[in-house]
Amino acid sequence: MRQSLVHILAVLALVTGIVACNDDSCYDNVSSLPLATLYLGNAQQSIAGLTIMGIGAPGDSLLVDSSTVNEVYLPLRASVGSTTYALRRWVTVNTVNTRLCDTISLNYDAIEFFHSIECGTMYNFDIKSITHTTNGIDSVVLLNRLVTNSKTPVMRIHFTDFH
Repeated sequence: MRQSLVHILAVLALVTGIVACNDDSCYDNVSSLPLATLYLGNAQQSIAGLTIMGIGAPGDSLLVDSSTVNEVYLPLRASVGSTTYALRRWVTVNTVNTRLCDTISLNYDAIEFFHSIECGTMYNFDIKSITHTTNGIDSVVLLNRLVTNSKTPVMRIHFTDFH
């Protein structure tokens, strides 16, 4: 009898622990990462052979490695007020393969806020300005200055169409 009471109490403790810690809200997109959609000219398209890496970022900053993508999340560092990315892609201009290298720099303020007890604090970012080179990038359009954990695009990167 005593052994079955111990089993019942153990099961109740386990169930109580699972119910108390079962908050799926932290498994959503809890990081405030700006989503950039990629355009070739004026149409959203996948860009082939694209490499994107952070400049001056600690550790491995390679985000995209010679891949074909039509959107990319660009992480920002909360401890500094700017982040710069290097973008490289190969294009054919007049039957000559050419590697185009560009940079995009984002200047921003990190805004700390308390999300919940389960998730703790997070950062949103207020983008103050974006600068870029124009070797293979035509323009960068800021769609929303405030970067939250929403999965909506914050910017569009328009690549030059050489065809």
